Amino acid sequence: MVITVKCSAAQWSLLDPAAGVAEAFSSGAAAFDAAVDRANAYHRRTGQGSTVRVEALGNSLDAVLFEALPATAAPATGLHPAPVV
Repeated sequence: MVITVKCSAAQWSLLDPAAGVAEAFSSGAAAFDAAVDRANAYHRRTGQGSTVRVEALGNSLDAVLFEALPATAAPATGLHPAPVV
């Protein structure tokens, strides 16, 4: 998931694809902090990767990346091997 912090005409907003609407903020710092919190919460909840992207003055930068957690090594059947004694 990519959550975008965007500055357009001196107005900062947060674009969260899960919310489906842009949320206005009074400062870039407040928008960025909210985006990092949401990206972190999404990552912790799902284990999937999430990114905070900042867009301003026609440029964009992926500022924070939470990498996807590796898949478990357990067999696909859900069975676990007996411990070796």
